[in-house]
Amino acid sequence: MQKTQINEFLFVFFTKLKRIDVQNTDKQLLKALKNKCNKNISFIDEVASVLDINYDAAYRRVNCKIKISLDDAIKLSKHFNVSLIELYNYDEQDKFIISKTKEINTAEDLKNYFNRLSKNLSLLKDHKNSSVLYCAKDLPIYYTLKNNLLSKFKLYVWLYILNNNSENKYISFEKFTIPSSLLIASQNAGKAYNNIKITEIWNYGIINSIVNQISYFYETKLLNYTNAMRICDDLMETINKIEKEVHLGQRSDSSRTTFNLYHNELLLLNNNVLLKTKDQKTLISPYSLLRYYLIEDQKTCDKFETFMNEQIGFSKLISETSIKETMLFFKPKKDRIIKLKDRIELIRQFPLK
Repeated sequence: MQKTQINEFLFVFFTKLKRIDVQNTDKQLLKALKNKCNKNISFIDEVASVLDINYDAAYRRVNCKIKISLDDAIKLSKHFNVSLIELYNYDEQDKFIISKTKEINTAEDLKNYFNRLSKNLSLLKDHKNSSVLYCAKDLPIYYTLKNNLLSKFKLYVWLYILNNNSENKYISFEKFTIPSSLLIASQNAGKAYNNIKITEIWNYGIINSIVNQISYFYETKLLNYTNAMRICDDLMETINKIEKEVHLGQRSDSSRTTFNLYHNELLLLNNNVLLKTKDQKTLISPYSLLRYYLIEDQKTCDKFETFMNEQIGFSKLISETSIKETMLFFKPKKDRIIKLKDRIELIRQFPLK
């Protein structure tokens, strides 16, 4: 918790102290903390570990035999990611605290980002009946975290855009060195999605961004002809694989987890992601490339889920439809890739001036 947040909490806490029953306040805090605790771990043991006290001392605090001090409350709230300000600030129901992901400027930053993503998804998989709702404007990130040239190209694009060093803007894809540790971290993050039930909602132009990126780097001579065509082939293979999974209604890997895909024509989606377990929801909302706000306010998450469920009612379910319907949905995307390959070939024969 930042110093400003602590000061804000102290203000809220002490200005309301006269109206708060201490024991009920502890119960309210402990309930919020327990909801965030992994169900496979003893809550008392976890409290003892965080506060560096023995089991009996933790037991007395968890059962409200001993009052929880302000310092202990801050330690516990930080560990379990519970906002004390939201918990006690009864007069500000329309306000809540959000956190954001760390800035990414280097390959090391990007590797750490993928490692954190893998860790968080692993925790999500530990919860029974966990699920992901992905409102996709662009091709979801996990489709481009594989062991192929398309995935390496996406890493190059992300670092090209996020790195502030102007000298790096002239390094071609062919001369760009991607650390092996970054490749491994990205692939692990992609695999972490395998065992999670996912519902995706797509807009029509789902591959527009990646098609434009291939075109841009080829036209600026930062991507050569051979690799541009290979990346297009990888993208086509990815779309074919998704098409197969959509028709089956499940992932084609060993997990065989449920996979539902909807097509929405009414809204321009923005890559919001809702992570859901039995006891907790988290909304991930992007504010720039690979930078996200993390919202754990349950009322906000509930409202978002309700709204998107309403939009699903206006969307067309592509999963488990006839082969004809599935083919008609994916054909424009494949045609777009074919047109891109034709354009690359044309530029090769008649270079742009």
